Amino acid sequence: MTFGENLKKARKNKGFTQKDLAEIVGIKRSTIAGYESKDQEPAYKVLKKIAKALDCSIDTLLAVDYDNYKVSESNVTKEILHNDQLKLLFNEIREMSNDKIEFYRNLIKFIESEKNE
Repeated sequence: MTFGENLKKARKNKGFTQKDLAEIVGIKRSTIAGYESKDQEPAYKVLKKIAKALDCSIDTLLAVDYDNYKVSESNVTKEILHNDQLKLLFNEIREMSNDKIEFYRNLIKFIESEKNE
């Protein structure tokens, strides 16, 4: 899907008209219409505002497969938010470097493999 198709879907999912979204973002309704139907693309600052208004990530708006991307994004978010242990783990992990995350991931795999033997 194109950015315009994703934008239209996300906007409708949120229950916004083009005018509603334009007012929130601070641009003209015709600009939103151009994004949705004429393959026009916003500047990065506008894209950030659109994503914030639609309560989604920029990645979601740019995804090739919006429906699958949005579903997986919201499922992960729901799982983390509804599980106190995952929330604690997530908060600890997001402060770590990628090397440290990889180390702990491998450590968990090792421990799990040892338990199964």
